[in-house]
Amino acid sequence: MKVSIIIPAFNNAALTKKCLEAIKKNTPEKHLDDVIVVDNASTDDTAKYLKSLGWIKVISNKNNLGFSRANNQGAREAKGDVLIFLNNDTEVRKGWLEPLLRVLSEKETAIAAPKLIFPNGRVQHAGIVISNDYIPRHIYYNESPDEPFVNKKREFQAVTAACMAIKKDVFDKAGGFGEEYLNGMEDIDLCLKAGKLGHKVFYCPESIVVHHESVSAGRFKAVNRNEEIFLQKWKSEIAPDEERYYYEDGFGWFYIKSKNLKNKYLISSGRAAGKPFGFKVMRFFYLTLHRITLGTKLVLTLDFKTLTTKIRKVRDAKG
Repeated sequence: MKVSIIIPAFNNAALTKKCLEAIKKNTPEKHLDDVIVVDNASTDDTAKYLKSLGWIKVISNKNNLGFSRANNQGAREAKGDVLIFLNNDTEVRKGWLEPLLRVLSEKETAIAAPKLIFPNGRVQHAGIVISNDYIPRHIYYNESPDEPFVNKKREFQAVTAACMAIKKDVFDKAGGFGEEYLNGMEDIDLCLKAGKLGHKVFYCPESIVVHHESVSAGRFKAVNRNEEIFLQKWKSEIAPDEERYYYEDGFGWFYIKSKNLKNKYLISSGRAAGKPFGFKVMRFFYLTLHRITLGTKLVLTLDFKTLTTKIRKVRDAKG
């Protein structure tokens, strides 16, 4: 498989340097002939540093086009039949690429992503689940990387694009990253589009990448807007699956980390395999809590326009 590695960058020159040095050190030479960095109008030393390197291709934008557009730009220039999207705040470890390519060699699989860990060693990404409020979330966030449940190669509806490998033909058929999103949800959207085309998405724990996570300025600026776009597009087409993974891992239907318990998992329904009535209660609880939390946030940030719109939509949905 010919690989193209695509890295969008906006400032944080020091992290971009660490990212590229790690790629150079820990990636087989044969996969280094198409490394593309899309500089989104950085104002620090990023452009100067990238210019000093002779082994990468640089696309320089006059304006910050955001995550989706930058990645789509890089994909259009890519020569590989596998695209690797990589954040500039990541550091790949030795042996990171081979497990992803092995998974993609399976006919029905189109997307693969590694285990991402924080610099302190805790888990940042071990797959993405759809919670009962239909919002995607990272499962087992901040867990120990040695736990058996974060070391299972398995299928998810979505994975993160902080490091994502995808077959280029599938990427093109899916229409690439949705440019209606602004630095959030575009990776989930892409995975769901690939799934709708009949392809599988896998988490590959044998591949390990360090992720500093969300250091770019304004990273969470459009969270509410992105969620709104995502829910309007996908809510009627996706099914929450978070509890299914907890069941699969032996945790019953409620998973809570607790430092005060000798056994650090509080499991509300033991290891039962069935689906108790509590599931309906949990769904109501999640949706209600999400609305209260979001409403409070909008009031505190004086975003009354968004709050009014959401209240109107809830009222209209109830008839």
